[in-house]
Amino acid sequence: MNSVIRPRIIHAIMDEPFTAVELAGIVHCHVRTSRMIVAKLYREGKVFIQEWRRVEYNSIPAAAYRYGIGVDAKKPRPMTQAERGRKLRETEDVERKAFRLARQRQLRRKVKRDPLVAAFFGSASK
Repeated sequence: MNSVIRPRIIHAIMDEPFTAVELAGIVHCHVRTSRMIVAKLYREGKVFIQEWRRVEYNSIPAAAYRYGIGVDAKKPRPMTQAERGRKLRETEDVERKAFRLARQRQLRRKVKRDPLVAAFFGSASK
């Protein structure tokens, strides 16, 4: 199986860089298979990391490989939790923002004890 997919992956990354996930879609194989093949090519020194791309769904940098000899690109630092939160809030629409703020206000409120429950079971400060 790998003997069929490996040349197709090499042919795909000859001209432009691709991540392992993108290669899986181009070559029509499983992501795990493309990662194994690219990792083996990288260990053998046949590919290099041309650039790092942030994956859309979690902003973790993913290596984009290119066939040939070259210098690996420097890996960017991952986004902090605060940066991810800011980025998420920037894309938030008005309704979601209002709902989020209402939920935060509700968490700060203290729930009042029902007088009937207090009469049956006593005060909560025991």
